[in-house]
Amino acid sequence: MKLNRCANEATTKTKLDEPHFSAEQCDALFAAVLVHDDIYPDAKLPDAIHLDYSQEQLIQCYRICRQLWKDSVDREDLIEIIKKIYRHHTLSTEDQLSFKYLRAKIKHLRFAYAAFDERHRYPRMFHWMTAIMGSLQDAFKNKQYASVKRIAILVLFFLARFPYFLINKEIDKFQPSTNESFHQYLLDEISFIRLNLAKKAITSKEFHEVRKVISRLVALYDNLKILYPSPYHVSISQYLSTINGLMGSMHDELIIKKFKKTQDYYADAFEMPVEIRQRLVTLTERYKVPCLV
Repeated sequence: MKLNRCANEATTKTKLDEPHFSAEQCDALFAAVLVHDDIYPDAKLPDAIHLDYSQEQLIQCYRICRQLWKDSVDREDLIEIIKKIYRHHTLSTEDQLSFKYLRAKIKHLRFAYAAFDERHRYPRMFHWMTAIMGSLQDAFKNKQYASVKRIAILVLFFLARFPYFLINKEIDKFQPSTNESFHQYLLDEISFIRLNLAKKAITSKEFHEVRKVISRLVALYDNLKILYPSPYHVSISQYLSTINGLMGSMHDELIIKKFKKTQDYYADAFEMPVEIRQRLVTLTERYKVPCLV
Protein backbone atom coordinates (compact mmCIF):
# COMPACT_ATOMS: atom_id res chain seq x y z
CA MET A 1 0.00 0.00 0.00
CA LYS A 2 2.81 2.37 0.91
CA LEU A 3 4.60 1.55 -2.35
CA ASN A 4 1.46 2.35 -4.33
CA ARG A 5 1.08 5.68 -2.55
CA CYS A 6 4.68 6.59 -3.28
CA ALA A 7 4.26 5.59 -6.91
CA ASN A 8 1.13 7.73 -7.21
CA GLU A 9 2.92 10.72 -5.68
CA ALA A 10 5.84 10.27 -8.09
CA THR A 11 3.45 10.10 -11.05
CA THR A 12 1.63 13.26 -9.92
CA LYS A 13 4.94 15.09 -9.53
CA THR A 14 6.06 14.04 -13.01
CA LYS A 15 2.82 15.30 -14.53
CA LEU A 16 3.31 18.63 -12.78
CA ASP A 17 6.94 18.89 -13.91
CA GLU A 18 6.55 18.02 -17.58
CA PRO A 19 6.44 19.50 -20.08
CA HIS A 20 8.21 22.64 -18.96
CA PHE A 21 6.87 26.08 -19.74
CA SER A 22 9.24 28.34 -21.63
CA ALA A 23 11.36 30.93 -19.87
CA GLU A 24 9.43 33.58 -21.81
CA GLN A 25 6.10 32.36 -20.39
CA CYS A 26 7.44 32.28 -16.83
CA ASP A 27 9.00 35.72 -17.23
CA ALA A 28 5.72 37.09 -18.58
CA LEU A 29 3.81 35.64 -15.63
CA PHE A 30 6.25 37.11 -13.12
CA ALA A 31 6.09 40.51 -14.84
CA ALA A 32 2.30 40.34 -14.43
CA VAL A 33 2.63 39.38 -10.76
CA LEU A 34 4.83 42.41 -10.10
CA VAL A 35 2.15 44.83 -11.33
CA HIS A 36 -0.73 43.08 -9.54
CA ASP A 37 -1.67 46.32 -7.76
CA ASP A 38 -1.14 48.84 -10.54
CA ILE A 39 -4.05 51.25 -10.89
CA TYR A 40 -5.94 51.68 -14.17
CA PRO A 41 -8.51 54.44 -13.52
CA ASP A 42 -10.41 53.71 -16.73
CA ALA A 43 -10.46 49.92 -16.39
CA LYS A 44 -13.86 48.37 -17.07
CA LEU A 45 -15.22 44.89 -16.61
CA PRO A 46 -16.94 42.85 -19.31
CA ASP A 47 -20.74 42.85 -19.07
CA ALA A 48 -20.60 39.32 -17.66
CA ILE A 49 -17.86 37.13 -16.23
CA HIS A 50 -17.92 33.48 -17.24
CA LEU A 51 -16.38 30.65 -15.22
CA ASP A 52 -16.20 28.01 -17.94
CA TYR A 53 -12.65 26.68 -17.86
CA SER A 54 -11.67 23.07 -18.43
CA GLN A 55 -9.84 21.07 -15.80
CA GLU A 56 -6.82 20.95 -18.11
CA GLN A 57 -6.72 24.75 -18.23
CA LEU A 58 -6.84 24.88 -14.43
CA ILE A 59 -3.99 22.36 -14.19
CA GLN A 60 -1.85 24.40 -16.56
CA CYS A 61 -2.46 27.52 -14.49
CA TYR A 62 -1.20 25.73 -11.38
CA ARG A 63 1.75 24.14 -13.17
CA ILE A 64 3.23 27.44 -14.35
CA CYS A 65 2.97 28.95 -10.84
CA ARG A 66 4.68 25.90 -9.37
CA GLN A 67 7.43 26.02 -11.99
CA LEU A 68 8.01 29.72 -11.32
CA TRP A 69 8.49 28.88 -7.64
CA LYS A 70 10.59 25.74 -8.15
CA ASP A 71 12.92 27.32 -10.69
CA SER A 72 13.50 30.72 -9.15
CA VAL A 73 12.96 30.65 -5.38
CA ASP A 74 16.29 29.70 -3.83
CA ARG A 75 15.97 28.61 -0.20
CA GLU A 76 19.57 29.53 0.63
CA ASP A 77 19.17 33.03 -0.79
CA LEU A 78 16.02 33.54 1.24
CA ILE A 79 17.72 32.30 4.42
CA GLU A 80 20.56 34.80 3.93
CA ILE A 81 18.12 37.69 3.52
CA ILE A 82 16.15 36.72 6.65
CA LYS A 83 19.40 36.46 8.63
CA LYS A 84 20.36 39.98 7.51
CA ILE A 85 16.99 41.28 8.67
CA TYR A 86 17.47 39.50 12.02
CA ARG A 87 21.02 40.70 12.61
CA HIS A 88 21.08 44.19 11.14
CA HIS A 89 17.42 45.33 10.89
CA THR A 90 18.25 46.68 7.46
CA LEU A 91 18.64 45.50 3.87
CA SER A 92 20.48 46.91 0.90
CA THR A 93 18.38 48.10 -2.02
CA GLU A 94 19.35 44.94 -3.91
CA ASP A 95 18.33 42.67 -1.02
CA GLN A 96 15.05 44.53 -0.56
CA LEU A 97 14.24 43.90 -4.22
CA SER A 98 15.26 40.24 -3.94
CA PHE A 99 13.04 39.78 -0.88
CA LYS A 100 10.12 41.44 -2.65
CA TYR A 101 10.55 39.16 -5.69
CA LEU A 102 10.88 35.99 -3.63
CA ARG A 103 7.80 36.83 -1.56
CA ALA A 104 5.80 37.62 -4.70
CA LYS A 105 6.54 34.18 -6.20
CA ILE A 106 5.73 32.40 -2.96
CA LYS A 107 2.45 34.29 -2.47
CA HIS A 108 1.46 33.66 -6.08
CA LEU A 109 1.88 29.91 -5.69
CA ARG A 110 -0.17 29.96 -2.49
CA PHE A 111 -3.01 31.73 -4.28
CA ALA A 112 -2.76 29.27 -7.19
CA TYR A 113 -3.05 26.28 -4.87
CA ALA A 114 -6.22 27.70 -3.31
CA ALA A 115 -7.79 28.40 -6.69
CA PHE A 116 -6.86 25.33 -8.69
CA ASP A 117 -6.68 22.53 -6.12
CA GLU A 118 -9.90 20.58 -5.50
CA ARG A 119 -9.80 21.40 -1.77
CA HIS A 120 -9.54 25.18 -2.40
CA ARG A 121 -7.45 25.91 0.64
CA TYR A 122 -3.87 26.92 1.22
CA PRO A 123 -1.36 24.10 1.89
CA ARG A 124 -0.99 24.38 5.65
CA MET A 125 2.76 24.67 6.27
CA PHE A 126 3.33 26.70 3.12
CA HIS A 127 0.60 29.09 4.24
CA TRP A 128 2.07 29.44 7.73
CA MET A 129 5.48 30.28 6.29
CA THR A 130 4.00 32.79 3.82
CA ALA A 131 1.85 34.48 6.47
CA ILE A 132 4.77 34.78 8.89
CA MET A 133 6.90 36.29 6.13
CA GLY A 134 4.14 38.88 5.65
CA SER A 135 4.22 39.68 9.37
CA LEU A 136 8.00 40.05 9.16
CA GLN A 137 7.62 42.45 6.25
CA ASP A 138 5.11 44.59 8.18
CA ALA A 139 7.26 44.67 11.33
CA PHE A 140 10.40 45.44 9.32
CA LYS A 141 8.77 48.28 7.33
CA ASN A 142 7.39 49.83 10.53
CA LYS A 143 10.66 49.46 12.48
CA GLN A 144 9.19 47.17 15.14
CA TYR A 145 12.59 45.62 15.76
CA ALA A 146 11.69 43.54 18.81
CA SER A 147 9.02 41.84 16.75
CA VAL A 148 11.38 41.53 13.77
CA LYS A 149 13.78 39.29 15.70
CA ARG A 150 11.04 37.02 17.00
CA ILE A 151 9.31 36.67 13.63
CA ALA A 152 12.57 36.17 11.72
CA ILE A 153 13.34 33.14 13.92
CA LEU A 154 9.98 31.63 12.96
CA VAL A 155 10.63 32.20 9.25
CA LEU A 156 14.05 30.56 9.57
CA PHE A 157 12.41 27.55 11.21
CA PHE A 158 10.22 26.98 8.14
CA LEU A 159 13.22 27.45 5.86
CA ALA A 160 15.23 24.78 7.67
CA ARG A 161 15.89 21.69 5.58
CA PHE A 162 13.24 19.30 6.98
CA PRO A 163 10.31 21.76 7.29
CA TYR A 164 11.06 23.02 3.78
CA PHE A 165 11.11 19.42 2.53
CA LEU A 166 7.62 18.94 4.00
CA ILE A 167 6.46 22.16 2.34
CA ASN A 168 7.65 20.83 -1.02
CA LYS A 169 5.71 17.62 -0.44
CA GLU A 170 2.57 19.66 0.24
CA ILE A 171 2.97 21.55 -3.02
CA ASP A 172 3.39 18.30 -4.96
CA LYS A 173 0.19 16.79 -3.49
CA PHE A 174 -1.87 18.97 -5.79
CA GLN A 175 -5.34 17.59 -6.63
CA PRO A 176 -6.79 19.27 -9.75
CA SER A 177 -10.10 21.03 -9.25
CA THR A 178 -13.10 20.06 -11.33
CA ASN A 179 -14.82 22.80 -13.27
CA GLU A 180 -17.82 22.54 -10.93
CA SER A 181 -15.68 22.87 -7.82
CA PHE A 182 -13.75 25.80 -9.31
CA HIS A 183 -17.04 27.48 -10.21
CA GLN A 184 -18.34 27.14 -6.65
CA TYR A 185 -15.04 28.35 -5.19
CA LEU A 186 -15.24 31.60 -7.15
CA LEU A 187 -18.90 32.13 -6.28
CA ASP A 188 -18.03 31.64 -2.61
CA GLU A 189 -15.30 34.28 -2.92
CA ILE A 190 -17.74 36.75 -4.46
CA SER A 191 -20.35 35.95 -1.80
CA PHE A 192 -17.79 36.76 0.88
CA ILE A 193 -17.24 40.20 -0.65
CA ARG A 194 -20.99 40.77 -0.79
CA LEU A 195 -21.39 39.87 2.88
CA ASN A 196 -18.83 42.51 3.86
CA LEU A 197 -20.33 45.12 1.54
CA ALA A 198 -23.62 44.63 3.36
CA LYS A 199 -22.04 45.94 6.59
CA LYS A 200 -22.21 49.66 7.33
CA ALA A 201 -18.73 49.58 8.83
CA ILE A 202 -15.92 47.06 8.94
CA THR A 203 -12.74 46.57 10.96
CA SER A 204 -9.23 46.70 9.53
CA LYS A 205 -9.07 42.92 9.81
CA GLU A 206 -12.30 42.51 7.82
CA PHE A 207 -11.04 45.00 5.23
CA HIS A 208 -7.86 42.94 4.89
CA GLU A 209 -9.85 39.71 4.45
CA VAL A 210 -11.76 41.28 1.55
CA ARG A 211 -8.50 42.49 0.05
CA LYS A 212 -7.10 38.95 0.24
CA VAL A 213 -10.03 37.73 -1.88
CA ILE A 214 -9.22 40.42 -4.45
CA SER A 215 -5.54 39.42 -4.37
CA ARG A 216 -6.49 35.81 -5.07
CA LEU A 217 -8.66 36.91 -8.00
CA VAL A 218 -5.83 39.06 -9.38
CA ALA A 219 -3.50 36.06 -9.18
CA LEU A 220 -6.07 33.93 -11.01
CA TYR A 221 -6.35 36.34 -13.92
CA ASP A 222 -2.58 36.85 -14.03
CA ASN A 223 -2.37 33.20 -15.03
CA LEU A 224 -5.28 33.27 -17.44
CA LYS A 225 -4.09 36.36 -19.32
CA ILE A 226 -0.62 34.83 -19.81
CA LEU A 227 -1.66 31.30 -20.76
CA TYR A 228 -4.90 32.22 -22.57
CA PRO A 229 -4.38 35.82 -23.71
CA SER A 230 -7.45 37.84 -24.69
CA PRO A 231 -8.81 41.37 -24.21
CA TYR A 232 -11.43 39.78 -21.94
CA HIS A 233 -8.83 38.45 -19.48
CA VAL A 234 -6.77 41.64 -19.64
CA SER A 235 -9.77 43.86 -18.83
CA ILE A 236 -10.70 41.78 -15.78
CA SER A 237 -7.07 41.71 -14.66
CA GLN A 238 -6.72 45.49 -14.86
CA TYR A 239 -9.99 46.10 -13.03
CA LEU A 240 -8.98 43.75 -10.19
CA SER A 241 -5.46 45.20 -10.08
CA THR A 242 -6.96 48.65 -9.57
CA ILE A 243 -9.05 47.49 -6.62
CA ASN A 244 -6.04 45.66 -5.20
CA GLY A 245 -3.89 48.77 -5.46
CA LEU A 246 -6.46 51.03 -3.81
CA MET A 247 -7.09 48.56 -1.01
CA GLY A 248 -3.38 47.88 -0.57
CA SER A 249 -2.56 51.56 -0.10
CA MET A 250 -5.32 51.91 2.46
CA HIS A 251 -4.25 48.76 4.30
CA ASP A 252 -0.70 50.12 4.59
CA GLU A 253 -2.22 53.11 6.42
CA LEU A 254 -4.24 50.79 8.66
CA ILE A 255 -1.09 48.86 9.58
CA ILE A 256 0.65 52.10 10.55
CA LYS A 257 -2.30 52.97 12.79
CA LYS A 258 -2.13 49.50 14.29
CA PHE A 259 1.54 49.82 15.23
CA LYS A 260 1.05 53.38 16.50
CA LYS A 261 -1.94 52.10 18.51
CA THR A 262 -4.20 54.87 17.20
CA GLN A 263 -6.74 52.41 15.79
CA ASP A 264 -7.54 48.90 16.98
CA TYR A 265 -7.01 46.57 14.02
CA TYR A 266 -9.59 44.06 15.25
CA ALA A 267 -12.22 46.22 16.98
CA ASP A 268 -12.46 49.75 15.55
CA ALA A 269 -14.81 49.92 12.55
CA PHE A 270 -14.95 52.43 9.69
CA GLU A 271 -16.92 52.93 6.51
CA MET A 272 -15.27 51.56 3.39
CA PRO A 273 -14.15 54.38 1.05
CA VAL A 274 -16.73 55.08 -1.66
CA GLU A 275 -14.36 54.54 -4.57
CA ILE A 276 -13.36 51.08 -3.34
CA ARG A 277 -16.94 50.13 -2.41
CA GLN A 278 -18.32 51.10 -5.81
CA ARG A 279 -15.71 49.08 -7.65
CA LEU A 280 -16.40 46.06 -5.44
CA VAL A 281 -20.15 46.37 -5.99
CA THR A 282 -19.64 46.48 -9.76
CA LEU A 283 -17.45 43.38 -9.56
CA THR A 284 -20.02 41.37 -7.59
CA GLU A 285 -22.79 42.40 -9.98
CA ARG A 286 -20.99 40.68 -12.86
CA TYR A 287 -21.51 37.30 -11.16
CA LYS A 288 -24.88 35.66 -10.69
CA VAL A 289 -24.52 35.05 -6.99
CA PRO A 290 -27.48 34.88 -4.61
CA CYS A 291 -27.37 37.52 -1.89
CA LEU A 292 -26.97 35.75 1.45
CA VAL A 293 -27.95 38.61 3.73
